[in-house]
Amino acid sequence: MYHIALSVVCTADTTTMDTDEDISALEEEEEEVALLCHSNLSCELELSHPCSSPEPSCSSPCNSEPSCRPTQSSTTSLEDLLSSDIDDDPVTSLASRVSSYTLPINRREHKTVVRYVIQSARTQITKEEKFVVYTVEAQRFLQYSEGEENISYKPLLKKFATFERRYSEFLTVYSALMTSHRSLMEDFDGFPKKVIIGNFSMDVITERCKGLARFMNFVQDEGVLSRTAVFSKFLYHPEVMMSNNLLLQSQFEEACPILENTYILLSSLHWDTGLTLRTLCQLIVSLHAVSNFERSYMFAQVALHKFKSPSNKKIGKGLYLPLLIFCDNLWHVLGKDGNYIKSKIQLVRKQKRQDECIPNLLDVLRDEIALRTLH
Repeated sequence: MYHIALSVVCTADTTTMDTDEDISALEEEEEEVALLCHSNLSCELELSHPCSSPEPSCSSPCNSEPSCRPTQSSTTSLEDLLSSDIDDDPVTSLASRVSSYTLPINRREHKTVVRYVIQSARTQITKEEKFVVYTVEAQRFLQYSEGEENISYKPLLKKFATFERRYSEFLTVYSALMTSHRSLMEDFDGFPKKVIIGNFSMDVITERCKGLARFMNFVQDEGVLSRTAVFSKFLYHPEVMMSNNLLLQSQFEEACPILENTYILLSSLHWDTGLTLRTLCQLIVSLHAVSNFERSYMFAQVALHKFKSPSNKKIGKGLYLPLLIFCDNLWHVLGKDGNYIKSKIQLVRKQKRQDECIPNLLDVLRDEIALRTLH
């Protein structure tokens, strides 16, 4: 795991909030998550608390102790979910995997939700200061009810995202939301108070873990609060800035784990479709640059499936044709049947009447990073 402890600085904005076009793509994002989830039909709709022994029920995947273990499966990885039964034509193969599986009658009231857990806390010492860094785990769950009070959760993907933040960063978000949305924030009580003495004690850290997790889940459940710029920047802005810089400096090996983690987080959140597409394309080219062709191929198939959506093609219109050219070369390197890719390239060229040389995907992504930094 890479360790970061960066303050969120609202400078050059590399992210944008959802437009109407972004929101129109959310249903397609939900469908893709469902497809990936249903590809592993051996999963039962049960969830034990990530910090507890296997008990028969759980009210919520909330936070417990700062040392709680992650829920990630050691046997099922993201690669298993994305690559199983995928042919060279990702659109038709993914569509063919839609399962007829349905919830039992008494479990059909369901929705998907994102839940945060403070996975761990550690003390970090620099030349200037000493502080505690909290590791947050973010995962999307299927929430379903078996009655008025009995609510259960099942992780849609067994891969989750993690990121590290300091208490001061949580406090910055809380203070900003109290200023901008006081009427909504008044419903939340229990944000961990700032302490001068004893803030490194286990009791204080334990209580902060619980309170900070409750705060994040409260904000997540309030649609207005969760869509604010201050909260979205808190969730992924430091990692986006870091991966952008690494990509510009051709430090692809260092960028890969950050990009994959950020993509998993963005996919779980279903926010900012444009940023999700860019992050996915950055991950693809970075994996290719370090000769991890198989994993690049796996994520490239996911990207092609995402661009099946007309709204996503419009949002990522500058990326689609360079992505197809990139995939054509990657398919050739791996000895895959690229007829489907070639037909798409011909179709796009004909529609756009573009016969000139198309810039490669990495150059397009770097130009976009530079342009956003300037603005």
